[in-house]
Amino acid sequence: MNEKKKKTELADFTTIKHHPRVMHDLSNNDYCIASAIFTLSHNPQSTFPGWYYGRIETLGKKFNLGRATTYRSIEKLIDKELVEKNNDTGFLRTTQLWWNEFESLRLIKKG
Repeated sequence: MNEKKKKTELADFTTIKHHPRVMHDLSNNDYCIASAIFTLSHNPQSTFPGWYYGRIETLGKKFNLGRATTYRSIEKLIDKELVEKNNDTGFLRTTQLWWNEFESLRLIKKG
C-alpha cells in the first residue's frame, strides 16, 4: 500500500440518530458525512476553528465512498440546510439546524 493510501483510514464508527435521519430524508451515507463534518470542524487545535477545511474526497474515503457520492451527499446536506459552505474558501460546517435536530439529542436524558 502506498503512503498516500495509508494516510486516509476508514472512520471507526458513527452513531446514527435514525429518527431525525429519516425525518430529514438522509441516507446513512449522508448522515455519516454530516457527522464527520461536525466532528472534524470542532477540533480545538484547528487552524480554522468551526470549519472542516479538508478535501471532500478525503472525507468520503473515511467511509469508503466515491468522489461523486460524497459530492452529491454534501450538496444534499447543503440543500437541506444541515451543512453550509463558505463560498470564498470552500470550507464546510454543520448548521444550527444540524445541532438542533441531531447533536443536541445526545444531551437530552430520557426518563
